Amino acid sequence: MASHFLFIAGALRERSSRESADLQLQHGLWGLRSALIADNLARYLDPESCGWVYVLKEGLGARFTITSGVRAFNLLDAFVRDELRTEARYGYITIGPVQSWASSPEQDLPVLKRVLDVPDQAELTRRFNLGMHRLTQAQHDALLISIPGAG
Repeated sequence: MASHFLFIAGALRERSSRESADLQLQHGLWGLRSALIADNLARYLDPESCGWVYVLKEGLGARFTITSGVRAFNLLDAFVRDELRTEARYGYITIGPVQSWASSPEQDLPVLKRVLDVPDQAELTRRFNLGMHRLTQAQHDALLISIPGAG
């Protein structure tokens, strides 16, 4: 069974959570902003892995295929490296076709709590603060059928 990943786009000093997510998606990559994220991706990534993007204060907004393993930050083009230095500090993955849609936290948080089996908002917030959550195939499939526009 494939492992999939829920990535959290948070606000940064340089830009909003939406701007950060859009910038990464436009460049065809998702940056790894912590060593823990890079290590977990390197450990659990497989050829069928997909990524979901939850933009803080906006909801689930994108899904993509992961098309590479973890790559080192210094492999990025110099311009992209400068632009995404905060998001990709610990490396990045390249991503394939991106499917995006409009959403909201009011719509998505109840679905995420149910699918991730995390009824407590404080625990969900703690997981979001980590920047990534590993999804099972069953959780990925449940999101596909539960999130309007994702399937």
